[in-house]
Amino acid sequence: MRSLDSDFISEKNKAENRPIFLYTLFDYDGADTNLYMTSHDADVTYPSTGSPQVYTRFPIKHEHVTENSDGQIDTVKIRVGNVNRVFQSYLETYDLRGKKVEITMVFADKLSDASAKMIETFYIDSYTAGEEAIEFTLSSQFDIQDVQIPQRKYLRHVCQWKFKSTECGYSGGETTCNKTKFDCRTVKNNFLRFGGFPSIPQHKTIIR
Repeated sequence: MRSLDSDFISEKNKAENRPIFLYTLFDYDGADTNLYMTSHDADVTYPSTGSPQVYTRFPIKHEHVTENSDGQIDTVKIRVGNVNRVFQSYLETYDLRGKKVEITMVFADKLSDASAKMIETFYIDSYTAGEEAIEFTLSSQFDIQDVQIPQRKYLRHVCQWKFKSTECGYSGGETTCNKTKFDCRTVKNNFLRFGGFPSIPQHKTIIR
């Protein structure tokens, strides 16, 4: 199970907080060279202390990560701007299929905290290039190998922690939990440990 830092949990539960997404493409050239990009409106250094890494502002966006009705991991689409032909040159020179991609979610006021993040790891399955954009289709490594595993969903109103687990942290007298945001906040006074993502928009959108 993914381990989430308490500062990250606190930040993601702030309704007014908007996440920053960082993208890392590993070993794109076969010589262990990585690309670091962000969809933010300015370059992002994360973490800002310790061992900082600069993520360069770039026209890139992705769909939210979800599961389908069978519990299988859906593919994730990443769209990268191609007007300047930077990625076009990579595609013409290297085969990016199978390359590892990490999508990291952080928050603007926690950039000094290397633990306040959540990372999703995927691998490039295929891609198509147009004049304005390149669309990458990402899958988990297990999907590529035809192995089915569960994966955590991004849900606004439903907690995904097991009741009274370490992640949940509730130790009060209640014996059941309906896993809703209302129950966590009002009945159990445990909203700091709520295992959903209230700051994510209600409708499925593409993060810009």
